[in-house]
Amino acid sequence: MHGFNRPLGPIGSNVVAPLQTTSSGMMVTANKIVPGQEAIDFKGYFKVESFPHNSVIYRYGDTTDRVYLLKSGRVRLMRVGKNGTRSVVSILRPGEIFGEVFRPEGTSIEEMAIASGEAEVWSIEGRDFRAQLEARPALALDVVRAYAERVRALRKRVLGLTFKEVPARLADTLLTLVEAHGERCPHGGETDLRGITQQDLADLVGASRSFVSTLINEMKRDGVLGNVGRILCVRDQKALRKIAGKEK
Repeated sequence: MHGFNRPLGPIGSNVVAPLQTTSSGMMVTANKIVPGQEAIDFKGYFKVESFPHNSVIYRYGDTTDRVYLLKSGRVRLMRVGKNGTRSVVSILRPGEIFGEVFRPEGTSIEEMAIASGEAEVWSIEGRDFRAQLEARPALALDVVRAYAERVRALRKRVLGLTFKEVPARLADTLLTLVEAHGERCPHGGETDLRGITQQDLADLVGASRSFVSTLINEMKRDGVLGNVGRILCVRDQKALRKIAGKEK
């Protein structure tokens, strides 16, 4: 239930494996300790909360200073326009850290984090997390590398908006989502993208939902994509890569 507070003792029974970087961003193996790795004592407690679908974890304008770890489920990071419209900027998977960790003091959060399906989120006070970064340069370097990877991913999206038409941007986005969220397809395709909506795709590629829907239907006719109910299936990643490589 949202708001449930269940202290686990010092994080991971007083230890948690160091942050790891992957192609999708920052990753933490908080549920196990890998032998031989340096154990990190965060000197604090996780706040553990379960958020139902579409509930707000934090919102634009909040000043809360916390670092969040997605333990299960998915979280959408969104930006809100002046007219109240929302746009998805990132979809997180379990293991990823979020929250504006290095937000200047006294400023407010500039994004929203919303649960996509049931999501379990662990959080820690920002000052406790930053204290660990100051005490352990290797951990700080891992975090910097992970943020640099996110900046590269954002720059890739911006370049796509500049140099690629919508079909290529959509194919590129689908390939990125396959890498981060793809599941084995049990009904004849290569990979399933569960819980990814056409509106998500439209937000991520910077196009209207109706246009993205048209492109998806064309890719289905060509055998590149498929679907079972609302589950989108990638049937031909090689064809997607060919489409993604096209520039204006």
